[in-house]
Amino acid sequence: MEDELALLIPIIAILMPVFIIWTVMYFKHQDKKLHQMSGDEIAELEQMSKVADILDQRVAVLERILDDEVPKWREKND
Repeated sequence: MEDELALLIPIIAILMPVFIIWTVMYFKHQDKKLHQMSGDEIAELEQMSKVADILDQRVAVLERILDDEVPKWREKND
């Protein structure tokens, strides 16, 4: 029994770091795979970004109009 235990401890000591490294590498690979986007997804994201920029410009214009027409509108609505 003691001979088996004496053999088992070094084997576990060798295999544990290998198992830990393998597990970390596996999950890093899964994370990279999850975050890769296809060409269609990239094109859709770029289109949504352009729409967001246009909407941002429109909001800025509306805020400027409100600043000219109703000078204290920000104070009233905060």
